[in-house]
Amino acid sequence: MEKVDSTFDFWLMKPSELGKECSSIAQAVNSTIDPKLRAEAGQLAAEWREAIAMPTGIAFDESRRAALIAALRRRTIEILIRVWRNGEGVPEI
Repeated sequence: MEKVDSTFDFWLMKPSELGKECSSIAQAVNSTIDPKLRAEAGQLAAEWREAIAMPTGIAFDESRRAALIAALRRRTIEILIRVWRNGEGVPEI
């Protein structure tokens, strides 16, 4: 997550972008990001990969996928805001 201005809307990010940001946070070795937060970001990155790969075409599966993506989006944005507020730049992968 490079420099983000105060008008940036995290809610407009695609699931793949959010997953990539989680990976970036998790892999930010030389940073001041809390290790627990980095570990959680790593777990979220894995969950993003699973959610994106979930099957579509069956209403039940699509409902599960949508609910999972909504939950992941919310928690990922919470983490991104914490990182952004602390002024931590997260390198691109």
